[in-house]
Amino acid sequence: MNLPEMPDASIPPSADAGAAPVLPGATAPRCRHFGWCGGCARQDQTYEAQLDRKMEELRTVLGPYADVLEPIVPSPSPWYYRNKMECAFGFDRDGVALGLRRKGRFYGVVTLEECFLMSEAVAPILAAARGWATAHALPPYHLRRHEGLLRYVTVREGKRTGQRLVILVTAPPTDEAAFTVALEDLGTRLKPLGVTSLLWSVTDRQADLAVGEIRRTVLGEPWFEERLSGCTFRLSPYAFFQPHVEMAERLADRARMMLGTGWPVLLDLYCGVGGLSLGLTGCAERIIGVELEAAAVADATANAARNGRSGVQFLAEDSLVFLRRFSNLSFMADKWAVLLDPPRAGMHPKMAAQLLRTAPPVMVYVSCNPKKLAEDLGQLSRDYRLETAIPFDFFPQTPHVEVLARLVRR
Repeated sequence: MNLPEMPDASIPPSADAGAAPVLPGATAPRCRHFGWCGGCARQDQTYEAQLDRKMEELRTVLGPYADVLEPIVPSPSPWYYRNKMECAFGFDRDGVALGLRRKGRFYGVVTLEECFLMSEAVAPILAAARGWATAHALPPYHLRRHEGLLRYVTVREGKRTGQRLVILVTAPPTDEAAFTVALEDLGTRLKPLGVTSLLWSVTDRQADLAVGEIRRTVLGEPWFEERLSGCTFRLSPYAFFQPHVEMAERLADRARMMLGTGWPVLLDLYCGVGGLSLGLTGCAERIIGVELEAAAVADATANAARNGRSGVQFLAEDSLVFLRRFSNLSFMADKWAVLLDPPRAGMHPKMAAQLLRTAPPVMVYVSCNPKKLAEDLGQLSRDYRLETAIPFDFFPQTPHVEVLARLVRR
């Protein structure tokens, strides 16, 4: 295999590069890759210091709305909490690299020999996949030259079911028959490591994304299961699900309290696979979940039936388009509540104005991007009062935080 010259990703930055100042709450990083792996940015701080820093940052971001900010809800454990990781193939001096992107280097990959974000099983799975690639002389995909084969290994885990699904993402192989034989060997290597499903996914896109067309189920079933809020969710390979199931359940409990009960209708906009909707059935006589991604709606509908959740309907539609139609039901104006859980990019720019026109009595907003939440509050505060905002630490060792907010119509 002809590999380009790359810095050795097995050697951390030199200690003589200049010592950083010691900050309050500083601690020795647990992981040997800290400082050059892009996965954890704050592992050199105690968990208590991380929480304090997130609260300070939230107060700054939320500005005039920070006076209703409640204390952050900590994670039960700051380690091994994630249920999904997307690991990239790349190059190092030993041959094939497989792990996370190097900090500040889009094209660099750090081969993970250990990782404390998801599961103790991740490092052995990545080592097995890397060994398999080397044994079969399979080249990584080169992002600048747009040549090569191996692109990503995605690991998804049901924390409460023990099921592990692995997706191998590649470019189209030149000899699919030979590659299919090699895939069987990968399944043989991964099965003893607790992998219950192995899928092969293919993409010919140049964009650096860990998704493709599922070409083959090599091992097990093309799905995995997880349990949340008393429901068992069967999830398709690329279905979005909250990355921290324990914290998602705590957030759902608080959302249920914020919504209360007795609503004729609850709208769950940007509902995904219904991870929140199916746990909130006691809040309303009818729940309507709206999600643009058709595959997620199919998962949500099947999971509602599988868990015996009646009175829940899921629609594959743009949330803004749906809300414009729903707003015509003016006789329902005081009889329904809204749950918002937009993606990190935030709501459509016109969504806040549409919510003001629709004017539900109560809105509960789940945000993984506090900056976007503050922008939306700036518009919604015309007619709504932010009653409370509760941060949840879904992402220990990183700067990210989830915020749950309750807005009441003035």
